[in-house]
Amino acid sequence: MDAFDLDVRRHVYFSVVANGRPPSTTETSEDFGLPEPEIADAYRRLHDAHALVLFPDTTDVWMANPFCFGPAPHRVMARGREWTGTCAWDALGIPAAFHGDGRIESECACCGDPVALEVSDGELVRGAALLVHILLPARRWWEDIGFT
Repeated sequence: MDAFDLDVRRHVYFSVVANGRPPSTTETSEDFGLPEPEIADAYRRLHDAHALVLFPDTTDVWMANPFCFGPAPHRVMARGREWTGTCAWDALGIPAAFHGDGRIESECACCGDPVALEVSDGELVRGAALLVHILLPARRWWEDIGFT
């Protein structure tokens, strides 16, 4: 990634924190004062570098890890807003990203039972005895990051 792509990525994350959602390429092009195709190319390069995840065949941001902007079973309350994590690991990453407290509500992938976790002062204070099972080794996550 070059400096421009890093600036675009930073802009996406700042927008997520400020607005609860990623900016469209149109919004980013307006903010940068650049043509939208140039911003769309940057989004695609960030996707190819695994720095953002785009919805298939679009330039719409699906994930700016640990944040997810599509349907996902992991709901996170942090910083006064509800967020979504793609997986349990990302859900735990949302309070960490804010260096704050958070509550995670999800369900067991095996049996469907409700699961609740709570983070306070950087510590998992509720649900610490639970295990997270990740089906694929990390080296294979990007084969289908939406599944992982």
